Amino acid sequence: MSRFKKMTGLVLSSVLVLSLAACGSSKSDKEAGSGTDNAASGKKVTVSMGFWGTAQDLQVYQDAAKTISTEYPNLELKIKQYPSAGDFWNTLPGEIAAGVAPDFIKTSNEGAYEYIDKGLFTSLDDLITSTGVDMTRFTETSKNIWKVNGKQYGIPNSVMPAMFFVNQTMWEEKGLGEYPKTWEEVEAAAKKLTTDKTYGIIAPLDAFHITNYIKSFGGDWGNGKTINSPENVQALQFIIDMYKEGIAVTPKSLGFGWDGEVFSNSQGAMSTGGYWYKGYLKDANPDLKYVALPIPKGTVNGSTTSSDAYIVLKDAKNKEAALQAAYYLTNDTIETSFMDLGYNPAVASLSDQFFDKNPEFAAIKPALEYSTDFGYPTDTKRFTDELTRQLEELILGKSGKTAQQILDDVQSQFK
Repeated sequence: MSRFKKMTGLVLSSVLVLSLAACGSSKSDKEAGSGTDNAASGKKVTVSMGFWGTAQDLQVYQDAAKTISTEYPNLELKIKQYPSAGDFWNTLPGEIAAGVAPDFIKTSNEGAYEYIDKGLFTSLDDLITSTGVDMTRFTETSKNIWKVNGKQYGIPNSVMPAMFFVNQTMWEEKGLGEYPKTWEEVEAAAKKLTTDKTYGIIAPLDAFHITNYIKSFGGDWGNGKTINSPENVQALQFIIDMYKEGIAVTPKSLGFGWDGEVFSNSQGAMSTGGYWYKGYLKDANPDLKYVALPIPKGTVNGSTTSSDAYIVLKDAKNKEAALQAAYYLTNDTIETSFMDLGYNPAVASLSDQFFDKNPEFAAIKPALEYSTDFGYPTDTKRFTDELTRQLEELILGKSGKTAQQILDDVQSQFK
């Protein structure tokens, strides 16, 4: 599942125009946005937080909303859950433009850079100082993911490498022995796991999944500079070849919204994915037995790092209150609740306990050392949309293009 999904570039551009226009707002508007007046007066301040996630995530946040006043008596926290990542990214730009977006959001690093570049996320450095937020609690890796040009844009919540999931029951029924460490072994196993009811591997045609393949072949998008590199071409051709062999499937062709649904319904035996599978599968199919592994090796060990963080939006009504609420959501009690759901906390003292509490993810630990950020171009949405469009035209529409032709076409748009 790519947790950064479809937001229209046109709407995002419109948001930028409206945000720039808002710079001419009155002095009183700006003072209201600073958040100091209400805090000083002792008035109750309502802060809203938006996120997408599982029902279990929602319960954690609802419990936090009930207890936040014990730490911040003047704060009331409202939680807004979006139905899916797609709904989140489709809806948020319009909400920002209309001035009705949440004050802060939880989101992943995969799609964040474009918003930062367009000035829609608040730089937190001054707010961190004025509110007394203790950033030393968080791991350096989690903090650095959310730094751009030396400025901090997120209060980190979690950090975790991508994973590769195998349906344990299907694997054992076929007597396949050791779990795969390389894509070559995955391909061989997928052929044996493919039946008239199940595909050997789920290979979604979106940037999150594709990026994990290319990193395992030594590739990278290079922020748009190396889209058609030989390593990227090799990785993409490997995916295309699995489709040609009839062992791979995309969720869209089965009528599902994302890979987790295919996996939970046992219509795909293996898939790239992430820690969010744990919480989802606990609800969707609690009896399903699975194994979580590092992303298989193509030519190197490589995968993406996903980090969730709390982001204060540029036009938040009360930025200081929003940051205080965001920081409250990283307290040890709440972070431990998320750790039980499979999140590796960004809080250093808790991160050390993660693999003891989540032994099913123990095999992923080495990937913390080599996993890296996504490396998308600044114009992230246009890039991910174009990559998906080209691949769907090939896999679903039979365009006949090669991996080299697809990546050459995409590269020509991001010089």
